[in-house]
Amino acid sequence: MLFNQEKNQTPKVVELTNKNDMKIVLTSLGASWVSCILPLIHGRRDVVLGSPNMDKQKEQDVYLGATVGRVANRIANARFSIHGENYSVSANQEPHCLHGGQDNFSYRIWAISQPSTQQAIFSLISPDGDQGFPGELKVEVSYELTDENQVIIRYKHQATKACPVNLTNHTYFNLAGEGSEKTALDHALTIYSDCYLPTDKAGIPSGEWRNVTGSYFDFRQSKLIGRDFLQDHDQISAGGYDHTFMLDTARIDGRQTVASLSAPEGDVKMNISTTMPSMQLYTGNYLISVAGKTKSYTPFSGVAFETQFPPDAVNHPEWGERYSPISQPNQIYCSETCYQFIF
Repeated sequence: MLFNQEKNQTPKVVELTNKNDMKIVLTSLGASWVSCILPLIHGRRDVVLGSPNMDKQKEQDVYLGATVGRVANRIANARFSIHGENYSVSANQEPHCLHGGQDNFSYRIWAISQPSTQQAIFSLISPDGDQGFPGELKVEVSYELTDENQVIIRYKHQATKACPVNLTNHTYFNLAGEGSEKTALDHALTIYSDCYLPTDKAGIPSGEWRNVTGSYFDFRQSKLIGRDFLQDHDQISAGGYDHTFMLDTARIDGRQTVASLSAPEGDVKMNISTTMPSMQLYTGNYLISVAGKTKSYTPFSGVAFETQFPPDAVNHPEWGERYSPISQPNQIYCSETCYQFIF
């Protein structure tokens, strides 16, 4: 692994291309995915939201394309205990910890290597006590663009102490194009999930796993995201969908599809597969005048699919080992998520 911790470096930008002339653009600022350009019949289309330049990417606080960590999503009251030891971490969404704290991984400059035109590897060392978390953590995130038009993101990490680690990617997709007037609500979505996690207004789960049957959270058959939008208390309190779906356990092998998104015109489809047990669906409810590549982004300009352990899982051991984010010392942990584009 290559590691580099200098904060004031200029972020590097790299491009990956495949034999079909598909291209993705990545930056060492937050190990972020900032463009995804599909060579469609009617021209090239960028289907991920991103900043117009690196200065704006540094300023934005909505995690455009970023690798999120140490712990994605929320930790209630920014507190947890492991083996009887209590920890307080950065409370950047008072009183809770969101996406790893005030100075989380999306703001760091990662070291980068590019072994080929179709792969880039980012790495980072998070010191013991970083944002209040125990143990030194080494992280490696690789992006591969395959000739099957897949973007495969692989995560590898190792900690020196028992510590929660929950890494994800926070790219927002708009398959109609990042500058389109069409929004997330105009896309059709399928999610292979029987349960979702209700939360309070701050996004903290109650602990209940609620069956999607008969609810507006049932995406087991493809439907427009906007069809049942803001029709229930759970959505109204979050301003839209910002909820975790517990994925069908038979599908979380990294190969089978756990979710599919279709463009409004049906000309682009994206299939997601992952080895992670749950996925946050976020409809960009708080994209308020965010500087984008071709326009200012507003609520619902894009939709994020954050594959991860469930929010606040460190405080819910009753959910079981499969859903626990706690990494044991000196073990190497790996996970991956694949976004395949069909056009």
